[in-house]
Order: sequence, then C-alpha cells, then structure tokens
Amino acid sequence: MNTAKVIAEKISLEKIKPIRENLDLGFDLKDKEFQMNIAQSIKHNLEKKSFKISLLVSFSSTEHVFAEYLYDFYFKVENMLEFVSEKDGKTAFTGQLLGTLIGLSYSTLRGILYSRLAETNLNGIILPVVNPNELLNSKISE
Repeated sequence: MNTAKVIAEKISLEKIKPIRENLDLGFDLKDKEFQMNIAQSIKHNLEKKSFKISLLVSFSSTEHVFAEYLYDFYFKVENMLEFVSEKDGKTAFTGQLLGTLIGLSYSTLRGILYSRLAETNLNGIILPVVNPNELLNSKISE
C-alpha cells in the first residue's frame, strides 16, 4: 500500500485553459428546474511530472443543455512518482493525489464560473461543494 503524503508545496497549478464555454442566453429559466452535471478526465505525463485535469460542467433542463463549460487545469507535481503504482499493466495513481488535484481544479472552477455567470441569467449560481473523490467516478464521455 502506498503511504505517500500529499505535500502542497510540491504541487503547482501551471495553467488554466478554457476549452469550451457555451451559454444559451435566450433560454428562460423562470419557473424551470434545471440540473447540473460534472464530469472529469485525467491525463498524465510521467517524464514531465505533470497532470491535465479536464472538468466539464453542464446545466440542463428537460428541454436541452443550456450551458456547458469545459476547462483544462495543468499541474506539475514534483513528487509525482511517490504516488504511482502499476495495476493490471497500467500506471495508477493514489486516490489521495488524484482527489487533491480534482479538488483544487474544481474549487478554482467554482470561482471562475461564479464570475462568468454573474452577468447572465444564471447570476447567483454557485457550484455546490462536492467530494472530489466522488468526481473520480464521473468521466467525460469522449
């Protein structure tokens, strides 16, 4: 069992890149219920000790998806190799490290979207606090 500990000072957020920002401003939300969905994708580069965390947040009603935001978060993790193991012939990382990176990405995205949505018909929407480890189960369908 891997007992490596996440050390905040060894993690740096290198870049945030908006990939897709779609918002249907003509959609009337008055008296409508809508749902929010969150999905993620994780890619890594062992040589560069880096991760790319992609987060997709979408808002939909029964009629259609009226808002969708996809952002990539690029991290460098100095001690990345302490969290790696091999599972079924594939590289695997501890849930502790992946949960930390997704948590940092999601928290950052919450602030970005709060700001982006302030001037829209979604003004005042704050993404909920979620357990980052649960986000590991919701993959972006490619």
